[in-house]
Amino acid sequence: MEAGEGFADIIVETDDLDAGIITELKYTKEFKDMEQACQKALDQIRDRRYEEYLWNDGRHDILLYGIAFCKKRCKVVVSKS
Repeated sequence: MEAGEGFADIIVETDDLDAGIITELKYTKEFKDMEQACQKALDQIRDRRYEEYLWNDGRHDILLYGIAFCKKRCKVVVSKS
């Protein structure tokens, strides 16, 4: 789904009409780079204004998830829009 300047990996429209979730996924080859990849995912959400889709739908309680994967592990960083 196009939002802002591009496409978010996952946008969730919850039953709560004021809430929503935007998730950006990243893959890294090294465990030590997972935190940085999560931050890069959150930066991408903000820089490309993916929240605009949910804002335009009247949703203002928006959670942003940056998720990094490395082999069989993942790291999640959450921020509030």
